Amino acid sequence: MPSHRVWLDEFPDRPGQTVTLTGEEAHHAARVKRLSSGDTVELLDGSGRVASARVSQSRKTSRHGWEIDLAVEQINVFDQVRPAVEVRSAVPKGDRLEQMIDGLVQVGAAAWSPLVSTRSVVDPREGKLARLERVVHEACKQSGRPWKLRLGASASLADSLAGAPGERIIIADASGAPYTPDPAADAIRIIIGPEGGWTPEELSAAGGRATIACFGPHTMRIETAAVAAAAIVVSHGISAVNSDPDPR
Repeated sequence: MPSHRVWLDEFPDRPGQTVTLTGEEAHHAARVKRLSSGDTVELLDGSGRVASARVSQSRKTSRHGWEIDLAVEQINVFDQVRPAVEVRSAVPKGDRLEQMIDGLVQVGAAAWSPLVSTRSVVDPREGKLARLERVVHEACKQSGRPWKLRLGASASLADSLAGAPGERIIIADASGAPYTPDPAADAIRIIIGPEGGWTPEELSAAGGRATIACFGPHTMRIETAAVAAAAIVVSHGISAVNSDPDPR
């Protein structure tokens, strides 16, 4: 396992190149991780590419500034996790939103968007949503995830029930039967309501357009329900793929 992972906005094109880290990434690598010449580093940019590189040189540029040269040795490209699980949820209060995004990255959800429903309490401001990108980057580095979680714009329940052709839509609610996987589904949207629950009208509107499913025996907070549901759906999809016979 590499000793450290870093996020790059400009990714190397090919092995043999030298990448120079600057800013916070370089400071963290030099002062916190104490990387030195010869140490291995993994490079991510959220587009499915993962590069392995080796520290060739580090230097201090100012009182708190550092630069680290990394020699790129190999670049691998990974497929996205299937099924692609999109979560649309009410927004939890305070730092629980960041905790939820961190968890969704770790369990393999493909995307998240804020859901606006009748009993929604929090409508995140643009600045808060922008800060979530940093949470996504840090969680990808921690978990070694090649593809970053996509963050979408706020959507109503009506819009969320109008999925793309072939996309399975699931509303999480205790009134539903336990979740049943669909091995044929390549894209699944999970809709998580507010802590006040769905209104009868909202559940009625979902009839015929979505599956109402239960993901646990107890009432969960928004951030717990979102991560738990995504983990269950992703794990069932991975199990189905791994159980397929080898076509060779």
